[in-house]
Amino acid sequence: MKLSKFLAAIGQDCAQEADVQAISNDNRQLDKRTWWLAARGVHGHALDYYRPAQDCAGIFYEPPYDNPPLHAIAVPDLAQKIGVLADAFYDYPSRQMRLIGVTGTDGKSSLVHFLAQALDAAMIGTIGYGHLAALQKASHTTPDALRVQQLLRQFADEGRQCTAMEVSSHALVQGRVAAVRFDTAVFSNLSRDHLDYHQDMEDYFLAKAQLFARPIRHALINTDDAYGRRLIEEGHIHPQAEIWSLSAEGRPLSAAHHQLSAQDVRLNAEGLAFTLHYKGQSQAVQSRLLARFNVANLLNVAACLLSGGQDLAQTAVVLARLQGVPGRVEKIDLGEGRAAIVDYAHTAGAIESVLQGIRPHVQGKLSLIFGCGGDRDAGKRPLMAAAAERFADTVIVTDDNPRSEDPQAIIADIMQGFEAPEKVQIIQPREAAIRAALEQLQAGDTLLIAGKGHENYQIIGTSVYEYSDRAVIRAWKTK
Repeated sequence: MKLSKFLAAIGQDCAQEADVQAISNDNRQLDKRTWWLAARGVHGHALDYYRPAQDCAGIFYEPPYDNPPLHAIAVPDLAQKIGVLADAFYDYPSRQMRLIGVTGTDGKSSLVHFLAQALDAAMIGTIGYGHLAALQKASHTTPDALRVQQLLRQFADEGRQCTAMEVSSHALVQGRVAAVRFDTAVFSNLSRDHLDYHQDMEDYFLAKAQLFARPIRHALINTDDAYGRRLIEEGHIHPQAEIWSLSAEGRPLSAAHHQLSAQDVRLNAEGLAFTLHYKGQSQAVQSRLLARFNVANLLNVAACLLSGGQDLAQTAVVLARLQGVPGRVEKIDLGEGRAAIVDYAHTAGAIESVLQGIRPHVQGKLSLIFGCGGDRDAGKRPLMAAAAERFADTVIVTDDNPRSEDPQAIIADIMQGFEAPEKVQIIQPREAAIRAALEQLQAGDTLLIAGKGHENYQIIGTSVYEYSDRAVIRAWKTK
């Protein structure tokens, strides 16, 4: 691509002429062919890491910056424009596929994984990037703007017709998906999280709402959630979008263009079952998934299938084939009716939802182990404790990813949320807590281990250690 055409994507003229053969925002990935996108970040400017000996084709930098390298090209607000530049450089990949963006507090990863299964789609999310058969390790829920476009280009070149993508509130505010064209936007739910980043819940909601203000074709909204109803009732959705009201409680909004609901929900030994209602038709659905909250996930998958042209009967067949997601209500049988369930739940809403969801599948006592991540919204810690105390029979508090915080201080914050803290066990480190809880299980009991899900690491201080809840359980099981 010619330099003039590259910068024309953001309306910037350039008298200089050169070829832009490759671009990178990482100074460790530069070579003679690659142009460096040196933007300003939260902790400084990329040019702070510039070394004159570095070999690159050229530099675009975000002004102001004292004494930039000779011949570097200034691009005002570069950080916000990288997505637009990358979209043009990679030839607008999101326009060459059906792109489904999923936002909300809880359930994004599971839903994206289910969509990848149902639609044979590529995925971008917490669990990984790519096709399910060959997922790349994820660095972020939603990667940076350049990486998003690189991945979409890769998927388009592989012939993928559809991609399902988690879209975090951080990504929306920071412009990571600024130039991405979504066909379908999905709202799962909203509860307290990330208030270390957002001013308050209203700011958090408005960040999520940005996804639906885009010129999308379909808006899939969980209208059992009050914030979902607000998206529709307050006009946050682009006028060209067809609005789908989804209700797992049998009460879709009539104001939407499409109403899709689940009724007669039943939890059984095989998983869950319900009747799907759409346009005056009904269809029985049987799923191997556990927990009532997965009905909402199945409704979203159904809406994506129906909006793509599938009929109700075909949709039910696809839903029946869906398998569980690694680290998301992942059940490990322990014999004698005992089980351990690993889940990523790390908000009060998610703790409540998972405990309530799996309770009907539990014959005996339901125990819970959880902790809270360091350097994250501390206000949710006592709220998670309150949910744990209300919905679990016994609770053990332990470490999660303490990061730079004192683990004891994190636990002290959590303990403030219990009405009867004397009934709560505190066991550290996390592996010891899990082993102790497994030893306490009686026939028919279930242990929920919440917070880390699929993660295979633990962050303590600035170090990342190899660690997996699932591996600890399996090691105990085979001892």
